[in-house]
Amino acid sequence: MNHVFNLNRETGEKTALGRIIFSSPRTEQFMDQARVLWNHLYNDARSLLRRTAPKHVHPRIDVLENSNIYDIRVDLPGVDANTIELLMDGKILHLRAKRKCEETTDLKMSICEHKAETYERDIRLADDALVTEKSTTLAEGILSIRIPRKAA
Repeated sequence: MNHVFNLNRETGEKTALGRIIFSSPRTEQFMDQARVLWNHLYNDARSLLRRTAPKHVHPRIDVLENSNIYDIRVDLPGVDANTIELLMDGKILHLRAKRKCEETTDLKMSICEHKAETYERDIRLADDALVTEKSTTLAEGILSIRIPRKAA
């Protein structure tokens, strides 16, 4: 394994997290997981420190694929299917959905930590995606967007 840190020669400080060159796939996988964890922790800490509610949430996604189809799964807890908007702009899929902290006739809302009412996410699609033939399903707070691929 070859680790190389870039130092600022004038101040002697490491840049950001340093530039590290890895030769091991396991180490690269670990760094990818550490980067994702850092981003989630950083964004969660920022949201706790805000005095006003955020305008929208950037939902997390998973992308599954095979030679025939892309399956994009988006976390949208508490969203009503009727509020989901999917718009295409070239190869960019714009997703927007709304959620509410709602009381029922017999239950009163005492805590609602989901301050943002809107989920928004732009997803760049691959060149072989046939977006005109997409299908969607929403189950248990996960939106699945299935997009066929052009034949190779």
